Amino acid sequence: MNIAIMGVITKPISQNTFGGTEKFTYLLVKGLVERGHNITLYCAKGSKTDAQKHVYIVEPEIAMSENSNVQFVYPYTLAQIRRLINDTKKISYDLIHINAIKSFMMSFFSAEFNLPLIHTIHRDYLIHQQFVNMYKALGISKNEYFVFVSKNACKKNKLPNTIKTSFIHNGIDPTEYPFNEKPSLASYLWLSRIDELKGPDVAIKAAKAANVGVILSGDIDREKYQNFFNNKIKPYLDEKRIFENAKNLKRKVFLYQNSKAFLFPIQWEEPFGLVVVESLSSGTPVIAFDRGAMKEIVQHKRTGYLVKPNEGVNGIVKGIRFIESLPKEKYFEMRKNCRLSILNNFTYKIMAQKYEQFYSKIINQ
Repeated sequence: MNIAIMGVITKPISQNTFGGTEKFTYLLVKGLVERGHNITLYCAKGSKTDAQKHVYIVEPEIAMSENSNVQFVYPYTLAQIRRLINDTKKISYDLIHINAIKSFMMSFFSAEFNLPLIHTIHRDYLIHQQFVNMYKALGISKNEYFVFVSKNACKKNKLPNTIKTSFIHNGIDPTEYPFNEKPSLASYLWLSRIDELKGPDVAIKAAKAANVGVILSGDIDREKYQNFFNNKIKPYLDEKRIFENAKNLKRKVFLYQNSKAFLFPIQWEEPFGLVVVESLSSGTPVIAFDRGAMKEIVQHKRTGYLVKPNEGVNGIVKGIRFIESLPKEKYFEMRKNCRLSILNNFTYKIMAQKYEQFYSKIINQ
């Protein structure tokens, strides 16, 4: 198949990208090219993937900038869409797969395309009625298809029943997150961007209450997150509970491989949770609030521990104590189960195969 992929323009897409949507796109391209497809990626300058062709739209720094209250990601996304419209008049693509953060903007122009448009929905905006009302006002074209990244996200969306929806789980490259049976650290791990929705404050409070060490590793990329960090996390930092900004992939992998368990006390309906899969691939079990897609990824007491969200900090403490109570043999067995769950369900090769099957079904109907 000859496939155009519309990628994020606010970050380069590459193997070392930090960002779930960008890494998804990198691995989808890799998997599809390995399966013999021809891929053209419309993306930010600096992107490096296995795609046969890259169409660079803008430098990511420019797309991320603002001036006089104008966020330039919007006009440059329009430029990206215009380039796709022009190119489809000259190039015979079989379909366009949309993986941009502002992917909803493509629907305004769907009538310009005489080929299937596949949206992978990485965020939760389609559970909000305002967005659904926008789509209803637009009148979604018959050539548009919506793929969610988990069964839960697909089930929770509020699109009309007439809209074609499906779900395909994200996948990772397990060779990037090698298995380690015996971790060298006695501490737990929380790793994500510093954001209240990701629950780093719950993680550090739980670690303190359980009297265990924890490493919080994450970006602070906005002023509001810095304020949250200063007020809700910094007061709890000490010798056993530390913060670091692990932007280096090698360090990130080390933390995954060598932590006792990964803490994921999410405060929202996380559509997937790539960090959870990365942790499991490394052999590290996950203690998470049972929200969003967690039940689809984490097997309770087999590859981790699922906590009812209303149990709050105490629930995460229970999860920590469960891990601490396991005999060594049982704990090492759990780590092996973590790795196997990824190899059997969440690799990029499995993901690419499922998308290929989805593409074929659409094209042949």
